Amino acid sequence: MPRSSSIRPLRTALAVCASAAALAGCATVGPNFKSPAAPATDTYAQTGDAADVGPVQTAVGAKVVADWWTLFHSPQLDALVREAIANNPTLDQARARLQSAREAVQAQTGLAMADVSGGYKYERANLNAFSGGAFSSSTSTGGISFPTNPVYSLYSIGGTVSYNLDLFGQVRRRKEALQADAEAKARELDAAYLTLTGQVVTQVLTIADASIQANALKDIVANDQTDLDMVRKARAAGGASASDVSTIETELAEDAAAVPAQEQRLAAARHQIAILLGKTPSQFSPPDFDASSGAMPDMLPVSLPSELVRGRPDILEAEAQLHAATARIGVATAALYPNITLSAALNQDALTPSQMFQPISNSWALGPAVTAPIFHSGELHAEKRQAEADARAALAAYQQTVLAAFAQVDDALQAIAHDNAAYAQQSRALEAATSKLEMMRRGYRAGGVSSLQLVDAERSWRRTRLALSQQGTGRYGDAARLLMATATVPPGVAEAKPVKPAP
Repeated sequence: MPRSSSIRPLRTALAVCASAAALAGCATVGPNFKSPAAPATDTYAQTGDAADVGPVQTAVGAKVVADWWTLFHSPQLDALVREAIANNPTLDQARARLQSAREAVQAQTGLAMADVSGGYKYERANLNAFSGGAFSSSTSTGGISFPTNPVYSLYSIGGTVSYNLDLFGQVRRRKEALQADAEAKARELDAAYLTLTGQVVTQVLTIADASIQANALKDIVANDQTDLDMVRKARAAGGASASDVSTIETELAEDAAAVPAQEQRLAAARHQIAILLGKTPSQFSPPDFDASSGAMPDMLPVSLPSELVRGRPDILEAEAQLHAATARIGVATAALYPNITLSAALNQDALTPSQMFQPISNSWALGPAVTAPIFHSGELHAEKRQAEADARAALAAYQQTVLAAFAQVDDALQAIAHDNAAYAQQSRALEAATSKLEMMRRGYRAGGVSSLQLVDAERSWRRTRLALSQQGTGRYGDAARLLMATATVPPGVAEAKPVKPAP
């Protein structure tokens, strides 16, 4: 019975706080967030842009998924990208920031609930600390003796329950802001995911392009040497001049000097891939890539403009940041109003452990705590205006992100259109150079064409073929940029660390 009566006040306090919780939250001050409308346009193209005509077509309205690089049909590329996703430190950093933001939401969620805490305390006290030394010697009154320097023990155990009524929604707005912050971190992770995959693809294309160009230049150097030997023989026979020999020697030296630059590009790209995979260059040996390592997609999917703003990670990140800034206006507005916290405490205080949990040892407190701003020298109003300015800045940043995204997509679409035109022109140039070379070879055999003229025709043909291969790898890069510009990342994909596929 004494034990039951000792906890009855705490039960009453809990009931009062539960009722208060049901009544709280009647008002939430500050603006409610609404996603900005998408730009009123159904196309990316600007008047006067080039038409998309050529072997590579774009399909506006199709959805680009997270593993966009698989459209190039390269198992080696796919394996490298997935290994980077699993091991890249930058992506791990973004994952950790997202986890931190989510834990902040959980911490704030706890503030919105009833807070129950308890504790135990043991104290030793000397009465002389409060009596000014009155008990410094033994005294006797009415036959009762008082001890010298009396020291006593105090045992305390109890608990406290409190609940913030949050009448004007400050706690709820703060939680809303933190949830939006976490959403921004999730979209930041998605953007980092796309950036990383794009970087791997870019470096792989650089490896392929540098390998193609280095090998082509080595072939040109070998052919230059053959041409030089031929012209030297013609010179010895009186069919070529010393100037002709000097010209070929100069061309040979220039072509040979271009090879190391491509080999440096190749080495740098290989080193960069190692870093993207979370390894040092000495720990990684990248596979070789060339023109046969993948295939250019015949059709490139492109999201609709209205879907771009609802799927592109950087736009969604900017939107979440705008949401957080809007919610913080409510936090600052609620600070202008009173705040009520209900609390109740029940303690047991006794001089000996045997007296604990007796009715005489009960002490309790119950009541609301009201705080209200009275005089803050304009501080709170300034903080509200600051929050409103931050929200306007976040809106402008969102609008700029959307504009930049639309321009990036249009740039990529135009690059594809121009690639198609340039590739077609370069193909015709190679056909013309090939025809001219055949004619020059026939003329040389017939004696109507000099060795230097034949050398010039061969050199022109080799250069035109090299330019066509460069144009081909450039098309891959532009296709990758277009896919990245409109790719979406389904929830949870960037957070997962995929297992490296078996070879």
